[in-house]
Amino acid sequence: MQYTIRILTPDDAVAFRRVRLDALRLHPEAFLSAYEDEVQLSLEQFTERLTTPGVTRFGGFAGEELVGLVGLNCRTGAKERHKAHLFSMYVDAAHRSSGLSSQLVTSVIDAARAAHASVLQLSVTVGNAPAQRLYRRKGFVPYGIEQRALRIAGRFYDEELMALDLD
Repeated sequence: MQYTIRILTPDDAVAFRRVRLDALRLHPEAFLSAYEDEVQLSLEQFTERLTTPGVTRFGGFAGEELVGLVGLNCRTGAKERHKAHLFSMYVDAAHRSSGLSSQLVTSVIDAARAAHASVLQLSVTVGNAPAQRLYRRKGFVPYGIEQRALRIAGRFYDEELMALDLD
């Protein structure tokens, strides 16, 4: 299947909200945000997220349907503007193992380079082997573990910290 990757705009807010909430509901261990918090946000608040300065959200589309998301946050402070952060990666189950995840990550890498970032960082839940393999294939290397990064229903999850040198 052919996918289109593009930056999400306020016109995509309804689809963005739907996919984002699905991601949080179906895979709570994969995201720092909680479904219970974000389901209470208004459509206007989701729209605002698509216009936050320094943050770019990419969507993967199968035809007209949004089926994948990933975000890029470029730091702006004098001491951190060399860093960017990949966040909130998600692909609908029906579109996994299709190459869409790789295309989304490539879009973030390209945008981080275009923004003159020297390093692209991310965190991934320890034990999420498909995501860990994807990031390693893209050149990310682990540099640490944040222990007990998330707590869901009394269970702790660790996050593997990874980085890609863009120079």
